[in-house]
Amino acid sequence: MRHLLLAITLALFNLCALAQTEDDTYVAALLKKQFPTERYGASNVTEEFRFERGKGLDDKPVVKVLGSTEATFVALNDGAAFPYYQFYNNFVSLSNFNYYYRNRREKFVKLNAIRAIDKPMTDDGIFLDDNRVKYYPVRLRETGEAARFEFNELYSDSKYFTRVFMHAPFAQKEHVVKMVIPAWLQIDIQEMNFTGFKITKQQETKDGNKVITYTIKDAEPMKSEPNAVGIAYYWPHLIVTVKKWNDGTTEQQGFESTADLYKWYKYLYDKCKNDATTLKPLVTQLTTGKTSPEEKAKALYYWVQDNIRYIAFEDGYAGFVPTAAQDVLKSKYGDCKGMANLLTEMLKLAGLDAHFTWVGTRSIPYTHKQVNTMCVDNHAISCLYIGGKPILLDATEKFGPFGEYAYRISGKTALVEKGTSFEIIDIPEPQPAANRMSTKATFTPEGTNLKGKINITLTGEMRTSFNQVYYNIPSHRQKDYLKNLLSFGNSNIEVKNSKLVNGKNRDLPVIIEGEVVFTNQISTIGKEQFTSIDYFPMTLRSYKPTEKRRLPFDLDRVCQYDDDITYTIPANMKFVDVPEALKVQQPNYQFDGKYVIANNSINLKKELRFNNPMVKPVDFAPWASFLDQLKAFNRNLLSTSPK
Repeated sequence: MRHLLLAITLALFNLCALAQTEDDTYVAALLKKQFPTERYGASNVTEEFRFERGKGLDDKPVVKVLGSTEATFVALNDGAAFPYYQFYNNFVSLSNFNYYYRNRREKFVKLNAIRAIDKPMTDDGIFLDDNRVKYYPVRLRETGEAARFEFNELYSDSKYFTRVFMHAPFAQKEHVVKMVIPAWLQIDIQEMNFTGFKITKQQETKDGNKVITYTIKDAEPMKSEPNAVGIAYYWPHLIVTVKKWNDGTTEQQGFESTADLYKWYKYLYDKCKNDATTLKPLVTQLTTGKTSPEEKAKALYYWVQDNIRYIAFEDGYAGFVPTAAQDVLKSKYGDCKGMANLLTEMLKLAGLDAHFTWVGTRSIPYTHKQVNTMCVDNHAISCLYIGGKPILLDATEKFGPFGEYAYRISGKTALVEKGTSFEIIDIPEPQPAANRMSTKATFTPEGTNLKGKINITLTGEMRTSFNQVYYNIPSHRQKDYLKNLLSFGNSNIEVKNSKLVNGKNRDLPVIIEGEVVFTNQISTIGKEQFTSIDYFPMTLRSYKPTEKRRLPFDLDRVCQYDDDITYTIPANMKFVDVPEALKVQQPNYQFDGKYVIANNSINLKKELRFNNPMVKPVDFAPWASFLDQLKAFNRNLLSTSPK
C-alpha cells in the first residue's frame, strides 16, 4: 500500500510539473501569435494597493499606500534578454524586490545570488532629481522559460499616488489592478481611455473593505513611436484621488475639490522663505525710467529669462517647494518653481500685482476643472494682473514675448495663488495665424540656374523657437545656420549676403533675408524649358503613418506656413500651362495652393494651416491621402517656350 501511495504521489507531482511547463509554453505560444515581433511577454501581472493611516510632513495625518506586485514573464524566443525595472523616489520606497527563475524542468527558484542594480535616473550635473531605478537584467535561454518578480512599494503620502497605468513596455496576457479600500476612507477612481481595450471591472466587499478589481486582457506593449502624444492621452489608466478619511478620531480632508488641492499647494509654497530685501537694488536698477506697468514688467521678465539658467530640480518635497527668490538670484539658476518665484517677487517689489501660479503643460491631458490630484500640474509660472487682466509669464521660456503664450501651456488652465483664495484661469487656445512662417521669394532664369532673393518672416512661437536655437549655438556657426534656413537644406542652393533683422527683439518679427542661386534647376527638352519653383515645401514625410502605427501624431504646434513665390521669365518666353490648384479642408488642417500667371510672371501662393496638431488613428487615412496630395503638388513643374 505504501508503494502504491508513493507511486500515486510521484505521478501527481510529475503531472503538476508537466502542466506547469505546458502552461508556460502555451502562454508563450499565445503571446507569440498575438505579438510576433516580441521576444518576451508577461503571462500575468497583478498589482494590489492597500491603504493605511500614518503621519507625513510636519507630522500631519496622511493616508499611506502599500502596493504589492507580482509579475511572471515567459520567453517567446530563445535567448530572450530584457531588464525588469521599477522606479522610486523620496515619496515611494521599494522593498522585497525579488527575482525568481524557472526553466522547463523546474519549479520557481529565488535567485538570491543576483541583486538588483540600483542607480539614479539622471545625471546630477545636469538635472537634479531624486528619482532612482532598480532593475534586474534578465536572460531566458529557451522559449517557454519563465521569470517571476515580486516587490512591495510604500507611498509615504497618498497625495503622490495619483495614477496607475495598465499597459507596460511589454506584452501582457493579463494585468490585474486591485484596490482594497477600507471603510474609513473615501476614494475616487477616474477611468481614463478605457474605450477600445479589453478591460473588465469587478466590485465586492471583503473583510469590511471595498475591493475594486480591474483586469485587462491581451495588452499590447506600450512602445514609443516618433512624434507621439503623451501616454496619458491614449493608454488606459486610473486617476486615484483620496477625498477624505477618518484618522481614528477626526475626519481629515483630502483632495475633494480644487480648493483642497490649492490648500496643499499653498502649504508647500509658504515653506519658501523669501527675503525680498536682497532683490530690491536689482529691481530698482531695471525699472528706473520705466513708467507704465508693461514697461516695468517687460524689463523684469526679460531679465530673468536672459540671466537665470533653467535647471530642473526634483528632490522630495523640495520638488514642490520653490527655492527662495534670493537663492535663485544668487546662484543664477533655478527650476520652473524657483524662476517663477523670483520673477513674482521682483514684480511685487516693482509695485505690480503678481502671483505664483501652477499649470500643467500639454503633455498632460487634464485640467483643474477635471482632476483634483497633483498629476494635473507639472509646471510653475507667474501671473501678472494689469488693469484686472491676467497676463501669464513663463520665465523658463527663453525669448518668450510679453503677453504671448507657448503652445505647451496654451489651452490649459492655470491655478493662481491669491492668499487664502485662488483663481483658475483659462489660457487661450493657440491661433495658427499668430505663429507664422512667411516665405517670400522672387526668381529669374540664368542659364540652367534660378537666381533670386528670399525673405523669411517669423512670428509668435516660430520667432521664439528660432531665437532659442540661434542664440544657443556658437557665434561662428550662426551664419551657416542662417544659410541653411534660406536654402531649406537643399544642397543645390548657394546663399549669399544672408542677413538677420530683429534678432533677440521679442516684440518684433524675426526676418531672415538673402540672395540665392539654385543650380541646375532648369532643364531643356527641344524648345521647352522645365523648372520647379516649389523647392522649399513644408515636408511632412516623417508624419505619414505606417500600417503598424498605433499612437496619434503630435505635430507639436498650432501654426501656419505661407509661401509667396514669383518666377519672372524673359519677354520673348511664355508659360505653356499652369499646374492645377490644390485645396484641402479638414477640421484640424487646411491647405490652399495655386499658380497664377500675370504677363511674364507666374506666382505660386501656398497656405498650410494646423488648427490642431494631433492626428488621431481614426484620421490616419485622410491624413495619409493629404500628404500624398501635398507631395504631388510640390512636384509640379513649370514649362516655358518661346513665343
